[in-house]
Amino acid sequence: MPLDTKPPIIPDLASTQPQAAKGDKKWVRRVLHPGALLLIFAIWGILHYSRGSFTFENLKHGSPSSPKEDDEFKWESINPAKSLVYHPCFGEHQCARLEVPMNYNRTDGQGATVAVAIIRRPAKVPVTDLRYGGPVILNPGGPGGSGVQMVLASGEKIQNIVDFEELPGEYSALNSEDAKYFDILSFDPRGMNNTTPAFSCFKSSEERNVWLLHTEAEGNIGSSDIAFDTLWARGQAFSQTCNNPGSDILNGSEWIGNFMNTPTVVADMVQIIERHGEWREKETNRLSKHGCRFSMLGTDSMAGMKEVELKNRWKRDEEKILYWGFSYGSVLGTTFAALQPHRIQRLIVDGVVDVYDFYEGTWLANLQDADAALGKFFEYCHEAGPSNCSFASSDLKDIQGRFKDVLEGLKMDPVAVPASKTRGAEIVTYSDVNKMIMMALYKPVLLFPLVAQVFTDLSQGNGSSFADYKYEQRNEMKACNHMIEAQASVICSDGYKLLGMTKAQYRNHTQIMQGQSQILGEEWPALGMACPGWTTRPAWSFNGSFVQNTSHPLLFIGNSYDPVTPIRNTYKMSRGFSGAEVLHQNSVGHCSISTASNCTAGVVRKYFQIGELPTSGTVCEVNERPFQLPGLVAA
Repeated sequence: MPLDTKPPIIPDLASTQPQAAKGDKKWVRRVLHPGALLLIFAIWGILHYSRGSFTFENLKHGSPSSPKEDDEFKWESINPAKSLVYHPCFGEHQCARLEVPMNYNRTDGQGATVAVAIIRRPAKVPVTDLRYGGPVILNPGGPGGSGVQMVLASGEKIQNIVDFEELPGEYSALNSEDAKYFDILSFDPRGMNNTTPAFSCFKSSEERNVWLLHTEAEGNIGSSDIAFDTLWARGQAFSQTCNNPGSDILNGSEWIGNFMNTPTVVADMVQIIERHGEWREKETNRLSKHGCRFSMLGTDSMAGMKEVELKNRWKRDEEKILYWGFSYGSVLGTTFAALQPHRIQRLIVDGVVDVYDFYEGTWLANLQDADAALGKFFEYCHEAGPSNCSFASSDLKDIQGRFKDVLEGLKMDPVAVPASKTRGAEIVTYSDVNKMIMMALYKPVLLFPLVAQVFTDLSQGNGSSFADYKYEQRNEMKACNHMIEAQASVICSDGYKLLGMTKAQYRNHTQIMQGQSQILGEEWPALGMACPGWTTRPAWSFNGSFVQNTSHPLLFIGNSYDPVTPIRNTYKMSRGFSGAEVLHQNSVGHCSISTASNCTAGVVRKYFQIGELPTSGTVCEVNERPFQLPGLVAA
């Protein structure tokens, strides 16, 4: 893999919710929130890396309300600092803006800086408790997914998975030093969301929304004979605009566009864990001076105080990471392990990307199980029957045939939908429904019933429920900031094989993807459409090896039928890391938390609690399958 310049000097510093009622048009609000809409926002934009853009709003399949921004809290109210200085935010959370170098190779101290937005859900015990386990850092995927939003939406549920199963009790017999309680921490990567400076190719959010609406109207690659040509032109216009850094950059200032690829974010993660170690020691000293109680198995003692102080001392240049990354977060996690193998305390990658393919930039190792995942929709619908799947019939092939007829019919005959009291006139197109199917394959327990209802309606010429769906999508898209620019910058900077491709070459590349999957092959080619014209290059690129002996073995998790990160990637990537193990979850969906599994949650908890990996060949069943079908019994 070509190296642009030298690498950086990295400092060593599960309850069930009811299914949507038939005909209930309010289901849109219940299943889509700003985190989940990151995926749709990316797909509806010409540039995306949708395998990770979905930010998981629920660890099972419920549909809680969108996390609400605190009207009284503003990120700009926090002054960026070189140490972690937490401020109350979003109710029970704490936020900080960590100042890091834009260019880690500069040694004069005069370079530009980045203010990384960090959110922390505090542990159930204070740092002065021997059971305090440190921060589990999350990444929701993308690139471009907001770690802040993920913690707000799912932090409590993830904390309940990784924490010891019993709540900490002051005099409980369970108050063992082996019982750990963790902070849940995440951040918005550089150039994205609440982290500044932002990477933007549009003058305003209105301009961005117009661009996305035009892209939506033009359809996906397979929607017409001219769709590829139109999208290619849009990709060229987009990349040429994003390649222009502005006059201040041309005058010699550093530009965020050259410093937001994956290895640079790894350097930021090193800073975060080092600064947390510094904060942990300061916080311990602060609480000690204020006479706060030290806990050692439920008792107070001088020995306990000394043990806590020793345990919490900042291990300068030696702090280790606890991490759980999803989808593109697996790229970030395995890259961290490759560049910092001595810093692994616990590291899980879930929904595993083939990083060799990722860093080549071709994205040809994603869709191998996508059509099989769609096949599970037909299978489960048939098994559930009409009482739970509105599109069901007694013949499996009949379900498949009617599904294909509805979808293909939309190419020539989009469904016209008149205006309602809450939205304007609308049409339902082939591309619209194709995108919904992709979303459903990510989270099938939640969305397969909705796909069935939409297809039932469309087969009868009724598109009103889907029109409501589109309307809500557009409203939620406005909450997603700089998503398509951030994704393009990372994927086109990390990869290299698409750079400079001709239109004819990219058309052939598109045809390969379409041959891999009949459904997602229509959507996936858009993710790299801007890369042939992307001339902005990172200051340095990944130059490590994914064959490593890490300080603690990694845990890889994959699903049987993941539409965009096939389980073969999980086994392939695990072989490069000494002692790593694979947990195979027998389910359809993207990443393990697309479907609730007590078995998987137990494995994850044990790994974070005591570092124990599952035995080789472990397969976890899930609690429930789509259409309210019961989970299978483990063999």
